[in-house]
Amino acid sequence: MHLRFSAFVFFSAALVCAAADPLPGHSLHGEAFNEGPRQAAVLMPGTGKVDFKISTKNAEAQKFFNQGVGQLHGFWYYEAERSFRQVAVLDKECAMAFWGMAMANVNNEKRAKEFVKKAVALKDKAEAREKLWLATLENFYKEDKRDKKQRALDFIRDLETIVQEHPEDVEAKAFLAWKIWHAKDVAPMSSPQVVDMLLDQVFVANPEHPAHHYRIHLWDGSKPARAVKSAAQNGQSAPGIAHMWHMPGHTFSKLKRPDDAAWQQEASTRADHEYMRQNWVLPDQIHNYAHNEEWLVRTFNELGRAQEAEALARSLITNPRHPKYNTLDKGSANYGRTRLIETLIKWERWEELLAVTDGPFITAVDHAQHEVTRRHARGLAFYHQGDVKSLDINIAHLEQWQAKIKKAEAKKKGEKKAGPPAKGGKKPDAAAEAVAELRALKAILMGAKDAAKKLQAATGMPKERAAPLWLKLGGQTQAEACLKGMSEELYGLAVKTEVQAALGKTEDAKKTLKQVGKLAFAMDKDLPVAMRLDALAVTLGTGKEWREAAPKHEDSGVRPALDTLGPMHWQPPAAPPWEALTLEGQPVTAAAFEGKPHVLLFYLGSACGHCMTQINAFAKVAPDYEKAGIQLAAVTLEPVSLAGRISEQMSTGKLPPFPIYCDPGLAMFKSFKAYDDFEDEPLHAAVLVDAEGRVRWWDVSWEPFTDTAFLLEESRRLLDMK
Repeated sequence: MHLRFSAFVFFSAALVCAAADPLPGHSLHGEAFNEGPRQAAVLMPGTGKVDFKISTKNAEAQKFFNQGVGQLHGFWYYEAERSFRQVAVLDKECAMAFWGMAMANVNNEKRAKEFVKKAVALKDKAEAREKLWLATLENFYKEDKRDKKQRALDFIRDLETIVQEHPEDVEAKAFLAWKIWHAKDVAPMSSPQVVDMLLDQVFVANPEHPAHHYRIHLWDGSKPARAVKSAAQNGQSAPGIAHMWHMPGHTFSKLKRPDDAAWQQEASTRADHEYMRQNWVLPDQIHNYAHNEEWLVRTFNELGRAQEAEALARSLITNPRHPKYNTLDKGSANYGRTRLIETLIKWERWEELLAVTDGPFITAVDHAQHEVTRRHARGLAFYHQGDVKSLDINIAHLEQWQAKIKKAEAKKKGEKKAGPPAKGGKKPDAAAEAVAELRALKAILMGAKDAAKKLQAATGMPKERAAPLWLKLGGQTQAEACLKGMSEELYGLAVKTEVQAALGKTEDAKKTLKQVGKLAFAMDKDLPVAMRLDALAVTLGTGKEWREAAPKHEDSGVRPALDTLGPMHWQPPAAPPWEALTLEGQPVTAAAFEGKPHVLLFYLGSACGHCMTQINAFAKVAPDYEKAGIQLAAVTLEPVSLAGRISEQMSTGKLPPFPIYCDPGLAMFKSFKAYDDFEDEPLHAAVLVDAEGRVRWWDVSWEPFTDTAFLLEESRRLLDMK
């Protein structure tokens, strides 16, 4: 028996080339359609003012196509694909819908090729101009002996043909500018200025076109000042797309305007969170999200907005994790731990650092990079608290990690075939540097005779940390030498001022304090270094008001209030109300779990083999979930008369040790997003709901989630951090 519901087929029968009997949850139309968005698109505000006419007679399809094009310009590829899938629903013969899906997979050649095949199969139904657009991708993805450079150049030439034959086509000019920039790594641009002039033509026709995005990228690496005008309009041209707010941050950062960069990054953060809240999207499912967040933490620190930097880093740590999107090696979890420790060290928040690195925020993990960072940070804090014993314990742990890392590297080197040396030389040994620094700190605390020698050996120590230590040891010469290597950002200049003053370089200290004052307009006033500068300013005779007013910029653009864009931090959505039937045919609702954390497993019937793999897996560990205070329940699309057959597929021959609920009308599947709106098919899902009825974690896919150990550990973490 193969359980599938009759699909609302949005492609003509001639296009259905998938296996005759795909597995439940898998697309009827081939592997490429398994991935990507499976829920229907909606017309969103703020995706860009574009007008890309196609031959469809369906007015709504045209609106979704324009939306998809705007999302392409904003590199919002996931939502762009959703919009183009909606076009295909509304107009089954629209070849350009598949052109759009392929363009939305510019970073996934395998999937893009499959969409191009679909587009080419409908080419005869396209108009002459549309055939030119289809040819750009048909030629680009054609299997032949061309190298990457020639393929890119051919793509550019095909877009030039559209511009030449249809000079009124604004989109052709916009995509031509994009492709010339996009191909720069394989086909270098000979003249960015010429591309800039091409963009001018776009803006003459449409001043609000989201191609402002391309001007920012065009000049980002060489002349960011050339992009300021577009940076001031980019987010405003497509305010619903977070990345469009993010990109001006590049321009303003390069121009040493961290206040403007922070505004842009925060706008991006808020727009992302609003989208996530409305659409049930996990933070790290958005490819640029973690990068924007960690950069905003760094920018807050650059401004001395330490409290906000710490809060955002904490938020990244509390974000839900997923083995595909967010782990200790990538995404929010990685950046959150790293940036929180950096923030607390930079601003000398030693008590807080010890508190967060002792759990639950930053617990001990079997991960070399993170554990070395954690132990090193705790060692610094213990030094500042004068706790030699605890400092020594952390040195011992770091030495163990150092040995463990060396052993792993030796094994890896032995397994690896001999080859040319890696570019960039040997990477610094973080564990060795941490050990050397903490040994020096221990020697200083204990007044050891070899303290200066050990401090000299701590070559990885930042100059901002080393200089005050040399002063403590009476090493004025060494402290003065450190001045040259200090950061020119706010904190580095602040420490430089203190060191210069301690060395008797009063005039130099006054000059440096003036530099600090220009950067410290947003600096938290309760930071230890800020309060020391308050006192030092009086000593130097500059007075308490050493901070200058915030700079005023007339070219930053007309900006909306940040809180109108969305919340500052990710927020779990509320679980929808639901009702189903027990195996006894009795009604059951969400009230059955009121005040109780629970995991709902949506499965596609007892005849679905990989569904039963999931149910059997969770059945085995049900006691572990129960011990953690988490209830399990499964939801099937089968009617009551069939659902009981699940016992026949269980390894125990019995019903699972948790409730089975029946949802034959699929209302519950749909309300929990476990449904493919395009193909009218249910999907697998695992959903964690907390005691307050908020959805804290989920996985919706063509395949069931079977990593029971991960989900249990993650559920415990999320529920403890609520």
